[in-house]
This record gives sequence, structure tokens and C-alpha cells, in this order.
Amino acid sequence: MFNQAKLYFKNLLGRKTRRKIVSINVDDYGSIRVKNIEARDKLQALGLPMEASRYSRWETLCTTEDLQKLFEVLTSVRDQHGNPACLTPFAIIANPDFEKIRESNFTQYYRETFVDTFKRLGKAYDGAYELWKQGIAAKIFHPEYHGTEHICVRRFMRALQAGDKSVRLAFDHESVSLPALPGEAQVKHLSSVFNIETLADNEFLRGAIRDGCQIFRDTLGYAPRQFTPGNGAHSLELTPTLFECGIRYVDAGRWWSSPTGEGNFEKHLYYNGKQDKFGMKYLIRNCPFEPFRNDCSCDKNAVKNCFDNVAVAFAMHAPAIISSHRVNYAGGIDKAHRDEALRQLQELLQAIVKRWPDVEFMDSTRMADEIL
Repeated sequence: MFNQAKLYFKNLLGRKTRRKIVSINVDDYGSIRVKNIEARDKLQALGLPMEASRYSRWETLCTTEDLQKLFEVLTSVRDQHGNPACLTPFAIIANPDFEKIRESNFTQYYRETFVDTFKRLGKAYDGAYELWKQGIAAKIFHPEYHGTEHICVRRFMRALQAGDKSVRLAFDHESVSLPALPGEAQVKHLSSVFNIETLADNEFLRGAIRDGCQIFRDTLGYAPRQFTPGNGAHSLELTPTLFECGIRYVDAGRWWSSPTGEGNFEKHLYYNGKQDKFGMKYLIRNCPFEPFRNDCSCDKNAVKNCFDNVAVAFAMHAPAIISSHRVNYAGGIDKAHRDEALRQLQELLQAIVKRWPDVEFMDSTRMADEIL
């Protein structure tokens, strides 16, 4: 009873609509974590506990086949207007350029676009960038901005320069943000891009945001209008830069901790449609869907739990904003893992269409435009 009450409570605040709108927000597309299965197996043999989490065990860039199978699931269902389901991948638009960083003797950070990463990773990614563009044109895949890279550059470079063995092993295998060797301290917040240590860190991040939004426009053909920060938190001092780059919506946590430097945070309450002094509006995901847990176990209740959250959102006249992560749908390391996650996603979408024939599928930004 208490858990059911919590589902209703979290939908109390925010802009209401009697339309039954579903958007599917999935983080981390475009970012590299583990280069490929060969790198994963070599790092495991060298002592890194690669089975420790779903991210080190399975997460790599989605291959051409991964995208094809995802698109098959999205187009297998239709809403009341005949539109297929639409994914909003919050995309990392660049990755470390390992070769150039190594050539600089770890004194300078360099990045490459995700498109160049596809080219570097070989045959499994032939046509992947073209599929991104086809998905955009077909309105089933509408990327928005998740960050320029999914690493905290300053922490990353300091760890490399200091000779951190775990970070260097991952780097040597063109991988990032992996668990540390037994006995070696984990570099904290390595993938928390916007979790600043001091306010001065924001200056680098302002430049990274401008560069990332420009790469986004150049590679995808439009400017991003929505942002969610890698690993959740970002300094509100970055909001004017985001607004300057065309971002109008921030996908945020309900109770969000904003770093103010020196390990300090400010708590903020957000809800759908809340607007700050800069004119930025906020959106809150309310329907979690993670077929695989962080400990790598399969959640057999993921479909039911998400469906129940959708039901409560609609009962409270809120849009259903489904939250998920790319790691569920990446099959470059383990196709069976990907196929199970896609099976669950299809089951969820079919259940939604059956229960609510008047459902409307939208990308997250169009949904925000419609209701806010």
C-alpha cells in the first residue's frame, strides 16, 4: 500500500494533461565504455572485475545490428495516430581520442566525434551513423544532449598523469570508467561529467557544452533542445550556457543535488513544467524501466513495474516519461542480454497499446512542447 501511494505522490506536482502521452528516454547513446568483447576479456584477465556491474560487463556502443533490432521493436507498435514508438536517446556526442592523448604523453585532452568512434571500431558499426539519421527521419529515434563526453575530463587526465593503474589499463584498451583493480582505490565520480570540484571547473564545462552542441548540430543536422547531465547532477551556473546553445528543457531528478564546489550541494525540487529564472523548464521521468539491474541480474518484474507506473501517471493526468539506459540494449558484447531487454521492451509497449488504445508516442522534446 505504501509503495502504491508513493507512485501517486510523485505525480502530484507538475503540468497536467488528459492526453495519454508516452516518451521513452534512454541515456548514454554515443558514449564508449568498453571498446568490445576482446577488450572486456583482456581486462578481465588482467584483473579488473569486469563482472562487477552491468556497465563494465556489457556496455559498449550500439552496433548496426543493435540499432536495427531496436528499430524493429519501436515500429512493431502504433499509437492512435498510426505513429510508431519513439526513443529519445540522450546522446554523448564525443569520446576521448585515445591516440592523440597518448601522443601528447597524457598532457593534453583530445576528443573525437561519436561518428569517428564508429569508424574506428570497425565492421560491426558500418552503417550505424546512417541508421541514426534514418531513425531521426522516421521519427523513431530523436537524440538530445547528454553531454559532450561521459567522463570528467579533469579527473580522467589527472588519473592518467598520476599513473593510476586501473584507469591506464582501461585507457590502453580504449575503454573508460571501469571498476578498479582489487586493492586500488576507485577514482571517484570519473563518469560524473558535471559534478564539479570547484566553481572554476565550470569554465572548462562551458566550453565543452558549446563544442558539444556544435558537434551535435554538425553530425545530426539540428540543434539539441533538451539536456540531461551524465550521472545526474550539474551546477546551475551552467544554465545560461545551455540556454545560449538552444537548450530549453532539462530532464532532471525530482530532488536534485546541484554541486556548488568543495564537495557542497544544494537540493532543489523539480516537477514537470517548473521554470527557473533563466527561462529553463524541467521535466521529470516517472516510469523506470531497467530490464537488467546494476548487479547484472535480470529484473523479471521490469515490465510490470513500469506498466504500473504508466497507469498511475495516466490516472494522475501526467505524461508517462519512461527512463532507461543504453546498456540494456547494447549487444556488442552479449547478444542474448540485448535480446532479452528488447523482448521486455516490446512486451511493455504492446501492453501499453492494448490497455490504452488512445496512447500517443512522442519524443521527449515534442512532448514537452505539447504540454508545457
